[in-house]
Amino acid sequence: MSKLQFIFIVLALLLGTGTDQAFAQDIVIFGPGETRIEGAIPYSVIGKYKAQFRVFKGRIALDGISKRVQSVYLEIDASSIRSNCPWCDKIARSRRLLFTTRYPKIVFKSDKIIHDESGYKVRGILEMRGVKRTMIFPFKVERIIDQKTKLETLDLKGSWVINRKNFNIIWNRVLDRGGIIVGDNFTVDWGIKVKLN
Repeated sequence: MSKLQFIFIVLALLLGTGTDQAFAQDIVIFGPGETRIEGAIPYSVIGKYKAQFRVFKGRIALDGISKRVQSVYLEIDASSIRSNCPWCDKIARSRRLLFTTRYPKIVFKSDKIIHDESGYKVRGILEMRGVKRTMIFPFKVERIIDQKTKLETLDLKGSWVINRKNFNIIWNRVLDRGGIIVGDNFTVDWGIKVKLN
């Protein structure tokens, strides 16, 4: 080993002792293949409107050692909402609700992951229909080990409740009082499986 190689190794070891968490992160990219994002809201005409977003992408940063979640980023193509009710989907994409021609993306970017005795919570900025709000959502994390292959999978899931009126999603200026025709809150259920091996 030359003196120059030795110096480079020493420098690498010294730099590796820094506090930058980027050295200890595993970044997991996800999309529709391994993830589901489903939404539901009470709608008096059909009982409940249930739909899925079919186009989205995101990433999760995991601690390289503990595999705890460190950050989350999600970007949804709002126009990709689909259900068994095509005319409801058309209304959902319209200017009246999501207004996807002007606001094509729904974006969530975390700024803090909270882990305590009650479980996980993620805090971040949710941007929808041109409105940005700080939100805190709970989620669950389970590590699953396949007894045959010994491969580990991280199973993340959550059920988030969002008040649509906080994002200027108004069904009707006159009739939309008290959520009689369309509920004020919609629920987003999601799940993602991350392979650790």
